[in-house]
Amino acid sequence: MTNNDTLRLALLAAASSLLVACGGGDAAEEEAETPEVAEETAAAETEPAEPDSIPAPEGSLAAGPMIIGAEDAPLTIIEYASVTCPGCRLFHQRVYPTVKEQFIDTGKVRFEYRELPTSPQRLAVAGFIVARCAATEGGPEAYMGVVDALYQRQNDWVRGPNPAQEFNNIAAQVGLSGKAFEDCFKREDIREAIAESVEEAGEDGATGTPSFFIDGRTFSMPSDPEAAAEALQAEVDKRS
Repeated sequence: MTNNDTLRLALLAAASSLLVACGGGDAAEEEAETPEVAEETAAAETEPAEPDSIPAPEGSLAAGPMIIGAEDAPLTIIEYASVTCPGCRLFHQRVYPTVKEQFIDTGKVRFEYRELPTSPQRLAVAGFIVARCAATEGGPEAYMGVVDALYQRQNDWVRGPNPAQEFNNIAAQVGLSGKAFEDCFKREDIREAIAESVEEAGEDGATGTPSFFIDGRTFSMPSDPEAAAEALQAEVDKRS
């Protein structure tokens, strides 16, 4: 079995089991900031039956790159992150608002968010499925809105007693409930998009989350908003 096959196996397991089992032991696992090894996931579980799949609605934006900012921005930043990663949550709560206000919204930076699910991986994948499902019509802005909500309530759905209910609550805020919510986990285009993001992480050399890249090279994003703004402005100035 190839790495790509085992990755898709893990995603299939998440998609097929979340609705009935995401309140189980995964939420009690120790949080980590390094990716789960796909082979370990596959070895620990019996191969699941492939879940029902449904096609993407016509015109869906859910499987595309999750990029916000002007296309002609002089600087493009790629972040590999996980919605279960505490460090990612801190970046998006403390630093990202400054980056968005001063650089993305002003046309200086084009920002791309890529998924790299970390422990508990099943919950991370589920969160990303909900975020991409919200992007079906709303695109990257809707996706980032769900990601933001997942970070804000991370402790509730990662450590809480009922992750499924928390996902339902977050999804309902963007109009996903009932059958629409359940259908998110049957979307082959969404599962494939997440798998491709993880594959890209391996190709780019992202070994943990959050990881930032500029021009194909790792970028050390400061954890202080002012320091991050200074570092990013220096990168913008190089391209002026």
